[in-house]
Amino acid sequence: MQRKMGWVLIALLLAGMQLLCSRSIQAGSPAVTVTPSQADGTVSVTVSDAELKGKEISVICYAPGASGAYNDLTANKAAIVYMNQYTINGTLTFHFKVKKQLVPGIYTLVVTSEKGQAANQFRFIPEDKPASGQTAGSNGNTTNPPAPDKSVKAKKKVLPAPKGVKAKPSGRKKIKVSWKKVKGAKGYQISVAAKKKGKYKVKMTVKGGSKKTAILKKMKSGKVYYIKVRAYQLSGKKKTAGKYSKIVKVKVR
Repeated sequence: MQRKMGWVLIALLLAGMQLLCSRSIQAGSPAVTVTPSQADGTVSVTVSDAELKGKEISVICYAPGASGAYNDLTANKAAIVYMNQYTINGTLTFHFKVKKQLVPGIYTLVVTSEKGQAANQFRFIPEDKPASGQTAGSNGNTTNPPAPDKSVKAKKKVLPAPKGVKAKPSGRKKIKVSWKKVKGAKGYQISVAAKKKGKYKVKMTVKGGSKKTAILKKMKSGKVYYIKVRAYQLSGKKKTAGKYSKIVKVKVR
């Protein structure tokens, strides 16, 4: 298939069709089968006519919006999405891709031979614009959308790490921890370790996404602790934790 057809070919096709304009136009000819592919915008065509063995046919595809007679190429120039000539030997099968962006509506494929013209119509519905409540099938027809698969649970977005985390002594054996609230959080978890790269354990769970401070009690005087904070969401009663904040260091009084 040539990507660009010159006006020389158009003129030849127009001249040929003008000789045939007095002949009848057959709508939806059974000798012409058109199968559009919604997935990639291609069209498969089969022409079956034993009487046309060794004869040439012209094929033109018009997008929705074509007006006037099918053989008026000048008037329908903007609507032409494919045009070519073929030699048929009883049965001919070929494929082409619509060379312009798909638009919703009725496309018309016109096959012209020395016997006359056959006009077959088909529909394309762009993938990103299916009809309301329906999805487009591979043949351009609409189908009801499949029922959602309840076995696959939608993944929640992981909450980001809290920012601005600080820790400082707050009286004897106490540490005050503060942070900036995280959007979408239902609460926070404060984890503590004796070494920066040691094993962290959740020391306190703070309920409420708007909370920004907490007091850790019963800490050992004179000891250094390493602290990090994360937010969590709720799925029923199950907590889904987000990312941990940067680690902060504090020494207890």
